[in-house]
Amino acid sequence: MTADLSAKPSLTVVGRLATLTLRKPAAINAIGPEEIDSLTVLLEAAVANPAVATIAIRGEGERGFCAGGDIKRVRTMIVSGDLDGLAAFWAAEYRLDHLIATCPKPVVSIAHGLTLGGGMGLASHAAHRVVTDSTRMGMPEVLIGLSPDVGGLWLYSRAPGRTGVYAALTAAHLSAGDAVYMRLADHYVPDERVEDLTERLQHMSAEEALRDFDGRPPSWVADQRAAIDDVFGRPSVAEIAAAAEAADSEAASRAHAALTSGSPTALSVTFEALRRAADMADLAECLDQDLRVGQHCARHPDLIEGIRARVVDKDRAPRWCPSTLAEVSPDAVASFFARIGTPLQVRDW
Repeated sequence: MTADLSAKPSLTVVGRLATLTLRKPAAINAIGPEEIDSLTVLLEAAVANPAVATIAIRGEGERGFCAGGDIKRVRTMIVSGDLDGLAAFWAAEYRLDHLIATCPKPVVSIAHGLTLGGGMGLASHAAHRVVTDSTRMGMPEVLIGLSPDVGGLWLYSRAPGRTGVYAALTAAHLSAGDAVYMRLADHYVPDERVEDLTERLQHMSAEEALRDFDGRPPSWVADQRAAIDDVFGRPSVAEIAAAAEAADSEAASRAHAALTSGSPTALSVTFEALRRAADMADLAECLDQDLRVGQHCARHPDLIEGIRARVVDKDRAPRWCPSTLAEVSPDAVASFFARIGTPLQVRDW
């Protein structure tokens, strides 16, 4: 049977629980404009339903909650010159993330398996964020010439020590224990108990349903915190890269390998975006920055080249422009934060 890649997200209501489900498991529930529009309508319907007390967001299939945005679609929009359409897609996605973050009814996200990029936007702004044994969470954008968006830098900039800098610059896949330690998630639920949690949510409050799930699985990031803070506490990406090359630790070794894979421009812009996000007043301000930075990335050659190398041709040999961190000037980085178009207009409930 051929997988249906056009299946729209669904809404089901059982007892007190409304469940929004992403339904493209063959694509690990990657999201495009249609999914964003559908999820927004379904979320609004769940909030308007007086029988619903709690809203869950889930992804269909064993491979993951959501592997992120449909980046092949992003590349097609850039190549065809539809930059306004791309900006509209991103703006709609960020508005949905903000609606989840400010939802008047408690939202429980269940982020199993791969939860990357746009998937983190759907999962990590919920009121109650669940991770499981299979969770692999992260923001891999620097590997394709993009800066992490969907408010990911708002979250990373508030992680313990320099762990958020580490995760943003290395595109690290984080375990359930890492996600809980870094405050990207609140509850660990073993994979085999997810359905038990769902049944509990159908007849009791989210707080009551989650009360028994307070375990703290092991975290590599927590164990490596001192080494991570040492390497990623430097004042520039170039100095971080040099420290990673010189240091003798597992964290440094992983960092060096990752920093030599990402776009020098995206790495430099991400570092600055993280610095700015740390001083922001709220998520909406960070999402507006994401929209500005993303539109500049769409106009830079590294984004379509990065997608080509990792997703289209899959040769993992991107030709970055410029090719080294030393060639990325402070003025070039600053230019990514200039306004393009209108500010992001988020909507509260």
